Amino acid sequence: MKGLDSLIRVHKWKLDEKRRELADFENLRAGFFKQLRALEDEQQREQDVAGNNFEVGFSFANYAAAAKRQRENIQASIEDVDAKIAELNVEVTVCYQDLKKYQVALDARKVKEKYERDRIEQMGLDELAIELHRRKDRMR
Repeated sequence: MKGLDSLIRVHKWKLDEKRRELADFENLRAGFFKQLRALEDEQQREQDVAGNNFEVGFSFANYAAAAKRQRENIQASIEDVDAKIAELNVEVTVCYQDLKKYQVALDARKVKEKYERDRIEQMGLDELAIELHRRKDRMR
């Protein structure tokens, strides 16, 4: 049983590590979406300023092109992170299934050992009852 306990402990640790890694990538993804929203807000402010000020309007085209490239880079990063998250979800599922397999095996072993202990105890009780019955018959 000690071997299964060690396997369970190792697989719990692996599962926790994968879950932490998954959480890190999900936080990274949320950060990219936050950057995207900030970029859109900034672009809207710049567009408002360019629309109100003719002199600034000339440079807005360059800014808009740079913002578009930045948005595309962020989108590409989000896609990469999404792919990694999908991969990690599969790994977490596999780790969880492995852990569950060992836990079920340990539970089955515990049930079997309890059955054996109960059986041995019952055999002892039966032997005692038989001996008491013999003594009672001898006294008659």
